[in-house]
Amino acid sequence: MRLTETMVLREVQRLSSRDLRIWVEAGWVCPEMGESGPVFDEIDVARLRLLCDLRKEMALPADAVPVVLGLIDRLHETRRHLHAMIAALADQPEEVRRAVAARLRAQGMRRGK
Repeated sequence: MRLTETMVLREVQRLSSRDLRIWVEAGWVCPEMGESGPVFDEIDVARLRLLCDLRKEMALPADAVPVVLGLIDRLHETRRHLHAMIAALADQPEEVRRAVAARLRAQGMRRGK
């Protein structure tokens, strides 16, 4: 999905055009630049919704936003790495998978912990 600024403003009704421009200028959202202006994708829209929650619902100060966004970005990066490790582990022989599972159990890394 590729959305123009106008389409994003319709999609995220809590978002003002002023806030959108400020947040893009601040680098909190980084849309691609098209021939007629910024072009937003689903991740940009999700981030804009999050920013609306943080700034409008939770009244998070502007100077704290980069810290929160940085932490969220790190969390997503960690999840991507974890999924890649799981996929790599799935390609290993059964005895390797069992040994890794046993090691994780011994370290207390079971589901829900």
